[in-house]
Amino acid sequence: MVQEIVDKNKPLYLQIKEAILQQIKQEELKAGDKLLSEAQFQRSFNVSRITVRKAIDELVEEGYLFRLQGKGTFVKKHSKTQQRSLSLTQVCQDQGKKLTSEVRSIQELPAPVDFDRLFSSDNVITVERIRKIDGVPIMLEKNYFPLEYTFLFENDLSGSLYQLLDTFNIDPKYKGMNQVSINQLTDQQSKLFNVQSGLSVIHHLGTVYNSKNQLVLASEELVRVDLPDLFKYYL
Repeated sequence: MVQEIVDKNKPLYLQIKEAILQQIKQEELKAGDKLLSEAQFQRSFNVSRITVRKAIDELVEEGYLFRLQGKGTFVKKHSKTQQRSLSLTQVCQDQGKKLTSEVRSIQELPAPVDFDRLFSSDNVITVERIRKIDGVPIMLEKNYFPLEYTFLFENDLSGSLYQLLDTFNIDPKYKGMNQVSINQLTDQQSKLFNVQSGLSVIHHLGTVYNSKNQLVLASEELVRVDLPDLFKYYL
């Protein structure tokens, strides 16, 4: 792919990203196809490697590409059904569970390191909640939103955030990043869950995009896995 940068008002990395995404959507690049190397992209677009890497990083985060160490970057099989983002409210309804949420805080804070490059500003709106299933604390959740979502400060956040977003014509439709690891609860976190310190939990980092491929939110969750009979957690 050889292409000139034509829009001087649009960030260079975004033009590269859109060019790759267009090839994927038009099936010029198919699942399993290998992308050009970063050096080849540099020459094709006459830009820096940092610019190319930012474009590719975002497409990896959004689930369009994946990297194989030592082999390169490839197009990922993209299924809208598989990538559909379901809220915890919907999952609990499907399992016949009662979900409640305790809002611990909402404030403007610096974007966390795991997500800072995804937001257009240095700060984000951070909403921290404890999610309870049938009265049992099951998840410590932090959601990070763009600063323009000021309506969050003026509304009840104890219900479904997805439903609230929908009332403002924001559609959290597709999953992007889906990164999972195992952590142990700190003393402070254990108190919130009312469990012993050091309990192993799922640490989940995720992103959600709308139908226009714009970032709606990023999230960080600590989820208990010691109560499989109470709740089944789906990524």
